Amino acid sequence: MKGTTHIIGGIAAAVVWHKFTNTPIQEPIYYYSAAFIGSIIPDICHPKSMIGRRLPILSRIFSKIFGHRSLSHSLLFMMLLYILFQQLTFIGSTSLGLGVLVGVASHILLDSMTTQGVKFLYPFKMNVRMPLYVRTGSLIGENFVTLSLLVLTFLFLFT
Repeated sequence: MKGTTHIIGGIAAAVVWHKFTNTPIQEPIYYYSAAFIGSIIPDICHPKSMIGRRLPILSRIFSKIFGHRSLSHSLLFMMLLYILFQQLTFIGSTSLGLGVLVGVASHILLDSMTTQGVKFLYPFKMNVRMPLYVRTGSLIGENFVTLSLLVLTFLFLFT
């Protein structure tokens, strides 16, 4: 998926998670901003991604060590992020941590809807892919996913 699709997916996931679970969000600006950022973090493994272009050295190193759609697209990565955010104790840190995790989860879910899939159980090499998938960057596939995410977001916002 492209960066804009992931950002829309991260915001959509944050809205749905908040409404569906009725989770109290202490600092909404932290939560939604963190979901926005979290939705592009997993692509640190791709030097030409939105985040990879902004952090090129870190992206190249991560890519060489782990490869694309491996560690940063895995359950292990989410667990490491959870442990990291549990260490934060400032006001709003819970909202920040939850937002990042929701954004990262949405990214992984969206990339599992592509032909390549993700290595969700990294370090195991097996790729995980949804039964319905699209080709990354395909005009029809990306637009369909983006439109579906926007509709889902508005449905949850206004119900």
